[in-house]
Amino acid sequence: MKMKRFVQVMLGGMFAVALAAFLAGCAAPAADSPADGKEIDSVFEGGMLSCEGGKMIVVLDANATTGYEWKSSIEGAAVKAAGDEYEADTTSDGKAGAGGVHTFTYQAEGSGEATVTLTYARSWEASDSDKTVVVKTEVKDGVFVEASVQ
Repeated sequence: MKMKRFVQVMLGGMFAVALAAFLAGCAAPAADSPADGKEIDSVFEGGMLSCEGGKMIVVLDANATTGYEWKSSIEGAAVKAAGDEYEADTTSDGKAGAGGVHTFTYQAEGSGEATVTLTYARSWEASDSDKTVVVKTEVKDGVFVEASVQ
């Protein structure tokens, strides 16, 4: 129970830092951004979703020491992958088996709808521990106008 709370607090802190850095870099909207572009933030079990303008970030609990890893796939041309990075928990004092977070970054392009599917599994086996997160998005003129975790 303590570990779950720790991960929640850690995710909250990382979210705040990531959001502050993101907002600092996006202080002024682009001149060609549609008026209906908006900031979207959502916290869900095991992660968080944040997007503003044409950038979307999904942060997910992960633990690379277990053999599980997050994979991303995109259906639709309105969203492109812009990066993914796993970061081990640095506050665990080097303890073996410590978890971390996996951060995926996406860029909106053009207009349309796209579905991002993130799967947490071991490459060599299927398991009841496998997880799937589905993010439905709508993009207008290179800006996220809707994004929700299904």
